[in-house]
Amino acid sequence: MEQRERQGKGLLYLLSQPHQPFFLLGMVNAILFMVLFIPIYRGAIEFEPKLFHAYSMIFLVFTNFFFGFLYTTFPRFSGTPPIEPKSYLSVLLLQLVATLSFLATPFLYPAIYGAVLSVAFAFTLTLKLFYSIYRECSLPKRDQYWIIVALGIGWISNLLFLFYSIPCSCDKGVVYLVAKNFGFYCYLIFLALVVALRMVPFFSHVMEWKRTRWLETAFLGLMVAHSFLESSYPKALFLPDLLAALLLARELRAIRLPRSREPLLWVLHLALYWLALGLLVGSVISFFEGFFGWYSFSLPLHLVALGFLTTILIGFGTRVVLGHSGNLLRVDKGGVLIFYFTQVVLVGRILFSLAASFGKVSPSFDISATLWILLFLAWLFKYGAVLATGKRI
Repeated sequence: MEQRERQGKGLLYLLSQPHQPFFLLGMVNAILFMVLFIPIYRGAIEFEPKLFHAYSMIFLVFTNFFFGFLYTTFPRFSGTPPIEPKSYLSVLLLQLVATLSFLATPFLYPAIYGAVLSVAFAFTLTLKLFYSIYRECSLPKRDQYWIIVALGIGWISNLLFLFYSIPCSCDKGVVYLVAKNFGFYCYLIFLALVVALRMVPFFSHVMEWKRTRWLETAFLGLMVAHSFLESSYPKALFLPDLLAALLLARELRAIRLPRSREPLLWVLHLALYWLALGLLVGSVISFFEGFFGWYSFSLPLHLVALGFLTTILIGFGTRVVLGHSGNLLRVDKGGVLIFYFTQVVLVGRILFSLAASFGKVSPSFDISATLWILLFLAWLFKYGAVLATGKRI
């Protein structure tokens, strides 16, 4: 009865739990910004493609998913009461303003400042709130500490993008590379890893594993090294990725994730394995780029972005949406196909890099971008009503 009442309240239901509006905004943005990126990349709309793609994906797609998940789970990790709606709705409004501003940026460049400043305020409010929870927490604080550190790096990356976006005659290529790598490797990937190592073993009923004490420090240090090496000495870029892959492989071996036929588990296991494998293969590609001059069109980054980050986003997102809507934690054949399709998107991006490296950008780019759009359209078609209205399936 209570569930039916909540379904009938429409917008009130959508805003009643933090993950719902943030996930919906993230899903819609994943489609909108890729649709707009296609003509920008092809030169039909005059705007810097790398800035548009990197900023929109880091701060207006993946960040919304992180905010939705963390505003739900951070107080649970800390044993404190749920976060009040007025707190997360303020951040949601800022992210919505940032979305609209950045959509206008290719046609009205000064709108980029409204987008970046809105995201900066969203991070500031989130960090302030999470730090207050952290101080009150009487439970172990390891995960909460690293979550706050990762969000702080995201805040720094966003400000570096602000500096890069200010027109001047100076060469700011280094600023862009550091901003992008801080935002992707030190913020998105590191934060997703911290959350995954907290949740995936728990979901998989792994009880004996104890995380290596220095794991987060070592991994973050390697990602910081990656961030600076790309602009200072790219020939050595393969080294931190190789060491990070070996570090994660060692940890995954210690975890001993059980084999499972349950889709909501194996998709999360697959994502973790992809992080280690993606970094390993990416290090080999970076080696060939650095020493033999082969350009892979950012394939090392996309191996991790699609193999790990997108896969775990779809897996966690589906689990959270089902569990918090009163549905059974069970995925049917349609849901399983979506999980498999995340890997098709990855394969499409690999084929684009291979084709583009031989000068054949079209139609491989269009296929790769379309696969990404279809993935999020399929997820919304399957689970959008569950997310927005609490529909029982």
